[in-house]
Amino acid sequence: MFEEKKTFLGLSFLSLLLLGGGVILLLWLVLPRLELIGRWASLSVAGFALLFLLTVTGGLCLLFLSAVTERDFLFPRGKKQVTVKVLYPINVLLSHVLGIKKEQVGESFVAFNNALVRASRKRLDVSSLLILLPHCLQRSECRQRVTAGIHNCLNCGQCRLGDLSDVSRQTGARITVATGGTLARRVIGEINPTIILAVACERDLVSGIQDAYPVPVYGILNQRPHGPCRDTTVDMAMVVEGLSALLARPIAWTPAKRP
Repeated sequence: MFEEKKTFLGLSFLSLLLLGGGVILLLWLVLPRLELIGRWASLSVAGFALLFLLTVTGGLCLLFLSAVTERDFLFPRGKKQVTVKVLYPINVLLSHVLGIKKEQVGESFVAFNNALVRASRKRLDVSSLLILLPHCLQRSECRQRVTAGIHNCLNCGQCRLGDLSDVSRQTGARITVATGGTLARRVIGEINPTIILAVACERDLVSGIQDAYPVPVYGILNQRPHGPCRDTTVDMAMVVEGLSALLARPIAWTPAKRP
């Protein structure tokens, strides 16, 4: 599990080091000028900078500790917003400099985010759980309009939608298929879920986690044997594992027998 998160963790620690170095450099440049104003001015600015660094470092360390141990150190809840709104964009910028693929950063971010969701599972509100799926899970030759409602699925077994529909009924979770980010955001606004389990590629999962905030999103990467956005699939064991973690109870799901 740590292997999946290490890219994002490494980039985040590098971001923290760069921030600390930048603050120290800024102090080195301005302190001589502040001394001209008075000793009190230089001590005040240095104290503020030290307090800022301690606060940021402490908060990020708790965030990293929660992700690594999957124990809840996320207090206050706003610390997770640092990951979603601040750390990811900075880490993407660093990855360009270091020659790390954005796709790799995205996958690591999703794993990091999932670890934080699992860490806070004891205080998750699962009263309205939504399973959000991409339309590319549907077999491309299929003519059923599952985006209008997954109940239109014939459950023929040629894609994973039938299995996902089965597991949603077993868990009582709502399930929907979206054709893109705009429709997904509209569905979330209409249903107003308290938590989401989403299946998508790393790009859509990253944007979805950011757009849905503060609603927690547990992301599962789809598999693309035929390339992106066409006849994708998903590991049902990972879906069941994710739902079990969110609902804090084991889900004994087995594939339904189909003709």
